[in-house]
Amino acid sequence: MLIAVRAEVEDVKAWREGFKTHGDLFKSQGVSVAYMGATEGNSVIGVFETNNVDEFMRIFNDPATAEAMANDKITGGVELFVLDETFTP
Repeated sequence: MLIAVRAEVEDVKAWREGFKTHGDLFKSQGVSVAYMGATEGNSVIGVFETNNVDEFMRIFNDPATAEAMANDKITGGVELFVLDETFTP
């Protein structure tokens, strides 16, 4: 299952560097791969492939995740999407 998390950050470079320090946290969420992207306007997205959506959500809502986001200079606008449908044109 894929989960996308979009947010606003203070600094994209700092976010990218901080994001890559959370390997153990992501692994505990069942994440096998994480994709990263950003706009010039400091809007970022992480797309996570997880085998355990319930555990991903439990840990995402844990204070440790909020602390990790703060360390990554996330300033707000956090949105989470469970990508539960596909379409093949």
